Order: sequence, then C-alpha cells, then structure tokens
Amino acid sequence: MLWKDFPALDRQGQIKYLTMRDGTNLRTACWPSEDDSRGIIVLVNGHREYMEKYSEFISDFLKRDFAVYTLDNRGQGLSDRMFPDRSKSHAEIFDDFSDDLNEFISKIVMADPRAKDIPVFLVGHSMGGHLCLRYLHDYPGVIKKAVIMVPMIEFNLGNSVISAVTKFIIRLACKIGFSTSFAFGQAAAFSKDRNLIRQKLLTHDKARYDLEVEIIEANPALYVGGATFGWLNKAMESTQKIRSPDFLDKISLPVLITLAGSDQVVITTASAELFIGHDNFNVITIEGSRHEIYREKDKYRDQLWQEIDFFLGIK
Repeated sequence: MLWKDFPALDRQGQIKYLTMRDGTNLRTACWPSEDDSRGIIVLVNGHREYMEKYSEFISDFLKRDFAVYTLDNRGQGLSDRMFPDRSKSHAEIFDDFSDDLNEFISKIVMADPRAKDIPVFLVGHSMGGHLCLRYLHDYPGVIKKAVIMVPMIEFNLGNSVISAVTKFIIRLACKIGFSTSFAFGQAAAFSKDRNLIRQKLLTHDKARYDLEVEIIEANPALYVGGATFGWLNKAMESTQKIRSPDFLDKISLPVLITLAGSDQVVITTASAELFIGHDNFNVITIEGSRHEIYREKDKYRDQLWQEIDFFLGIK
C-alpha cells in the first residue's frame, strides 16, 4: 500500500494483516498514539467500503490529536474475500464481523503503547455502526464512548408492502439454494455511470465522491460488487437481534447517534424510534444530509464534526 492512496493524509501510518480465528486475513491500518494524543479512535467502515474512502475523515481525527485504528471488514477492501469471484459481497453469519472487531481491538488496538492510559472511542458508519452496536453489546467494558453514524437498522426497500415482499423473496431465495447468488439489481461490475447514480443516494458533494472513483480505478482490487441473497438475509437477522427487547439495555456507555435527514439507504425514522427511551443514546439528525455524512458537503459535514467534537470533549 502506497500512502499516496490516502490523499488527505500527511502522516504516515502502518499497514498490517491480522489472521482471524478461522484463518481469514484482514487488512488493518493504524496511526498510533503520540505523546499528546487525547484518545484512540477505532473506525469501522460500512458495507462494500475500504479504509481509503475515509482518508479525509481519518485526517480530521489526526488533526484533533487522536490516534486512529481501522480495518477492511472481511469480504471487503483488501481483506480476504469468501469466493474466487471477488465482486460478491456475502456473509454466512453476521457474528463473524463483530467477533473480528473484537479480535482487532484486543490484538491490535490494545497493543498501542498508550491504550491503557487514554480513552478508546468506537466510530462506525452504516453497516459499521450496526457492527459497533453488536460489539458493544457482546464485548462491554473496553470502549469509553461510541459515535455511530446512520446505523444500518432498517433498509429502505420501499413502502411497507414492497418491503415485506422483498424480504420474503430474500428469505425464499436462501431456502431454495440461491444464498450465494447476487440479489436482484446488485450489479457486479464497476462503472462510472452506475457510480453517478449511487452518488445521488450517498452525498451531495460530487468532488468528494469522485475521489472514490479515482481510488477504485487506481486499485480495482478494492472494489466489491453487490450483495448476495445470503448477505441480505444475514443482515436482516442481525438487525432483528439489535431490535430485540433488552438488547440496547446492555449497552450502558454514552453513544452519539447521528442520522441523515435525507437518507435514502436506511430508514432514519426506524433508527430514531429504536433509541427512544435510552438516556445514554444521544440522537441527532442532520437535516438535508444524505447517507454518507462523513463525506458530505461542508454545511452538513461541519454539523457532524460539531456534534462529534462536543461529544468527545474537544470543544
């Protein structure tokens, strides 16, 4: 990995591969703590993402004197994929992702020389936010605070009828042997035209979005195509776990939830309703923002950082 692939960074980090309990190799990166570091950020990417997408976001944390640790989730980026066809995003069980996060934190993050002296914060986006909730529930006591952006709680599949039918088809496809097949509409090939359509779902900022196209063209191995029926089915099962009674009651640390008011990927109201009544969850909606707040236009992104700075005690 050449650090020019992280265009916004002026501080060199370290790339390491971590072998999981089942032999899967995950690509990890870190910018370790320094004498003046105020804390450690563990950054968890969303579905089909990779650490290069977060170069500006990582740089923002580094400028605030945080150490940063991140990884490519299994099946994404330059971590091991499940199939020779690297374009398929598949999962056999979602527990693997949160277990991977635990191994990463235990073996890599907590090996930072100052990990016992400064707070460790968890930051996740979309599927990464979903995995953070799973991790915080299953592995309490390590993280001081968590920032979860637009968590994957309920997919935006259309109105209630269309959503119910789509979920039925996904489950049926898995039962009759199509678990490893691409779900409908999940094109595998990378194309600029398709990316222009995706941009309008994810961010108003075309310049920031175009960086993703440049990164993929420079390193096509980072790209992941669409989800399989199996991935979608396991994601829905995992979502049901998070929505189950008493799940959130077992997460007692302070959590900042930032939602996007114009999100078309996940349903904002479903997330907002889930966290009602839990005093340790501070839910903020950034009106007008699309799904990827961390690389939105500055007028939305600045609001995100204002909330993060206040929550982490920077301002």
